[in-house]
Amino acid sequence: MKLPTILFVLLLALCALFGLTFVIEEVPFEDVATPSGQIERVYSGHGVTHPRFSTMDHGGSGAERHARVLWLGWAFGVLQIALVVGCLMLGVKRDRRVRLWLVGCGVLLGAIFSMVVVSYQGSLGGAPPSLFFSLPGPTAWFLYGYWPAQFVVVVLYVLVFNRAVITTKDVVRFREIVAAERRRRGDE
Repeated sequence: MKLPTILFVLLLALCALFGLTFVIEEVPFEDVATPSGQIERVYSGHGVTHPRFSTMDHGGSGAERHARVLWLGWAFGVLQIALVVGCLMLGVKRDRRVRLWLVGCGVLLGAIFSMVVVSYQGSLGGAPPSLFFSLPGPTAWFLYGYWPAQFVVVVLYVLVFNRAVITTKDVVRFREIVAAERRRRGDE
């Protein structure tokens, strides 16, 4: 399968996941009897009024709110990483090593992002969060792992740009085309 087709499929998958978020029922909810005797479902997943501060909403139990949708966030994040890495690979000219390095970077980012989600899911049990360098586990994974790992992709792309994306021959050929077009229009 060609890379543009894979990117299109990734984009469709992202759209499907996004659409799915609108049809999954919000939790938590409560069925409340109205004065007319009807049963009305009241959703509180977006927050309920705080008992002490009426102008503030609080979300309640994260475990209850996120149990059904956490996998959607994980899948959306992993697909976004795959889409970004795939778009970077579009410009690489048949250099398998560079493509393999980009795929490796994508796998690294996906694994670290997965650890962010897994550690977040583990912290939803209600126990005090374990700290790593003064930060809760999910935040530590993100700041100390994911954030610096992104620069591996940037450094790789910068280092190989002149030989894998736009070569000296490409620049010379581009300048020849521009000069020929200027001569044809009489700009010079």
